[in-house]
Amino acid sequence: MNQAEHVGTSGVSVCIAANFTIEPIEEFLAYWLGELGIDAEIRFAPYNQVFQQLLEGGLLRTNRGGINLVALDLDAWLVEGPFDKAHEQLQQTVGDFVGVLRSSGAEGAGGAVMLFPPSVNPEQSQERAAAVADARRQILAACESIASWSALDLAPTVPLYAVSEIRDPFTDELGNIPFTEEMYVAAATGAARWIRSVRTKPRKVIVLDCDNTLWQGICGEGAVQVTPPYRKLHEFMLRQRDDGVLLALASKNNEADAMAVLESSDSVLKPEHFTAWQINWQPKSESLKALSEELGLALNSFIFLDDSPYECMEVRNACPDVLTVSLPTEADAIPAFLEHLWAFDRPAATEEDRNRANTYQAERQRADLSRQALTREEFLANLQIKTQIAAATVADLPRVAQLTQRTTQFNMTGVQHTVQSLTERLAQAGNECWTVRVRDVFGDYGLVGAIVFETAGDNLRIDTLLLSCRALGRGVEDRMIADLKLSAVERGVDRVLIPFVPTARNRPALEFLSRSCGVPDDATDPFECVLSISGGSSEWRRIPESARTSQSAAMLSKTAWRSGDEAETLVRIAGQLQTVQAMLAAIRNRMKRRPGDAGPFVAPQGDIEEAIARIWSECLAIAPIGARDNFFDFGGQSLIATRVLAKVRSDFGVEMSLTGLFERPTVAEMAAHIAGVISTGSGERQISASGSR
Repeated sequence: MNQAEHVGTSGVSVCIAANFTIEPIEEFLAYWLGELGIDAEIRFAPYNQVFQQLLEGGLLRTNRGGINLVALDLDAWLVEGPFDKAHEQLQQTVGDFVGVLRSSGAEGAGGAVMLFPPSVNPEQSQERAAAVADARRQILAACESIASWSALDLAPTVPLYAVSEIRDPFTDELGNIPFTEEMYVAAATGAARWIRSVRTKPRKVIVLDCDNTLWQGICGEGAVQVTPPYRKLHEFMLRQRDDGVLLALASKNNEADAMAVLESSDSVLKPEHFTAWQINWQPKSESLKALSEELGLALNSFIFLDDSPYECMEVRNACPDVLTVSLPTEADAIPAFLEHLWAFDRPAATEEDRNRANTYQAERQRADLSRQALTREEFLANLQIKTQIAAATVADLPRVAQLTQRTTQFNMTGVQHTVQSLTERLAQAGNECWTVRVRDVFGDYGLVGAIVFETAGDNLRIDTLLLSCRALGRGVEDRMIADLKLSAVERGVDRVLIPFVPTARNRPALEFLSRSCGVPDDATDPFECVLSISGGSSEWRRIPESARTSQSAAMLSKTAWRSGDEAETLVRIAGQLQTVQAMLAAIRNRMKRRPGDAGPFVAPQGDIEEAIARIWSECLAIAPIGARDNFFDFGGQSLIATRVLAKVRSDFGVEMSLTGLFERPTVAEMAAHIAGVISTGSGERQISASGSR
């Protein structure tokens, strides 16, 4: 199933393979996907079958259009025994894994490789730790060169989410569950953030208020300070700018006063870091609309940050497409809030992203030249445009996919691709992708156009033909068609077929085709422009209903949000769910009620029974739990049992086996056993299936 076919389904398939027991992540990942409004089915590959599931016919290989996750504990690939032999085997395994990953990517499969944190066991030798670290670097580097696979290094999630313990030797020995519950929560959170970033159209512009947002105090009314929390905000925004986000200002101030603060030595952000600004006494919503007009970007690509709830409410009411975020009232809370605000997450930045601010600067210079030129021909001659059209490389595919998702005006079909869907298509015989790069006297536009097409019989059939609006009207689109015709001649085909599907914004593409094949420029139905190569006249023809591929079916499956709902959810996450402890509390609060057919409820008696009932309730997500309730009658199974036993060990210092739980399946029976162990001080140390040493 390809990307377009998958999108028609009601949900998304999330497939996970790992070289250890990864199933404890399910509860936490399902929670996050629910919070994000993503209807998903989570499926797991059989235990320790990473390689098999990436090969032809495997779960991950066939889940095209879905979400694939590969979870790796690289310490598990460094076997016990002599180091030289173990190291050689680790290198071989990593090399084989990268090869299989690259092969699956070339066939259109893709996803994310989740690298769990390495062991920090002080008894581990330095050479073994170094070997695992080197393996991590190899996989991280490889994922950068495999267009359809990303790497998620989970080590940064440990401090970010305040994970107290990463590994649990007890559960590892009990059921090959090497990581703590907290680490599985952190991993699920990292995965959810990545999933959201690849399924949500990223915002292109961050618009900031000034007073008490960029600095403490009100400029023009006394001293203002860029205190440490605000300095961290400045540094955060500079990182966003480096990743290709445009920064702008919308503030009620005198412009000279605001600029004076930005130009001061205390300010990290300077006027040149902002692509545009509206500093006046108009409502913030009007300033945002003016910025949208100036930048040529729709309001649904804006994030607006302000300290004032009133100003945020005014913008939400007047500009509902803007993602409006009210900053915390306490300045010290701002840096952590920003780090946990998922709205800023995005896939890896392309080269064009990183150059976006410079591109807008050059566009201003082009606009100045346009105003000075007497004619269009003079303007184009002075620009000295150079266009390069070439076959796409693997490294180009992320940018091509990005263009299909962002280009709306000169886009023939509105078809949206991912790297995976492009890779899958190009793996099929006869399919090609060209990239279009443009530069002029003011600078490099970068990769601004793409053509995806297929040579079939006597036809060269277009799938995607698009050009960024910033290069539109400068002869580049004519060059694209000319090169297609030349290529058709070289291939010996008679016609170039360009389908057109009307959308809300692609009228410029329609007007261009009306000049090429005579289609009425008010056409409202899909049609196909037929460019004749052998000397006949070009023409157009309507696409029969039965032959149409619906535009909605060709679109990427994106998370559908109203900006207000999205902002509310993301602000709540950023403000309230910054630690794994807070996340676990939120998840546990979503309890199911005790089944009506569970029999009479008998209240737990005494501290131990009450504690055991609480542990069961947390792990089973059912409340209330009674003293005579049977663990397995309430949905208990081995993974949940492992979690229960880990909590019992942590709370009481008593180690029980899985067999011990089977033998004592009620709260009262388990509590009695624990009380006996505590009173005798004997402790059940064996955790094997036999339940005895």
